Amino acid sequence: GQGFRYLLDGLNPERMLIAAEALGLGRAALRQAVRYGNEREVFGRPIGKNQGLQFPLADSLARLDAAELVLRKATWLYDQGKPCAREANTAKYLCADAGFQAADRALQTHGGMGYSEEYPVARYFREARLLRIAPISQEMVLNYLGSHVLGLPRSY
Repeated sequence: GQGFRYLLDGLNPERMLIAAEALGLGRAALRQAVRYGNEREVFGRPIGKNQGLQFPLADSLARLDAAELVLRKATWLYDQGKPCAREANTAKYLCADAGFQAADRALQTHGGMGYSEEYPVARYFREARLLRIAPISQEMVLNYLGSHVLGLPRSY
């Protein structure tokens, strides 16, 4: 008679798992973008010297690092048997956004070559985008935080 409760208990670890996947995709995409920025030369200098390319990648690094800290807090709370729904949802939200943004910027760094199979960034982009909508959308995470954490009326 506790099946639904058991199902709900699995949602927090699921969100943490998805957050970790998004974080990994973002970091892999960022690594590829940095490599490309160091190797690709235009007018005799690496494109990574340009602040227009460098600043977005550095911003992605900072956002991935911050999202990882929330994920680490969520997993620590879970491992300690403490309530972690707020942190698990926040980690899923922040990691999915940071991972997607890093993948988007990696694709942009590669320009048209980002779509070629020679570089994996197009695949990272597609996979990172999926994690913003599945298994739970970013909007549903905000619904949860708004109603369960902030105490606002349910919007759905």
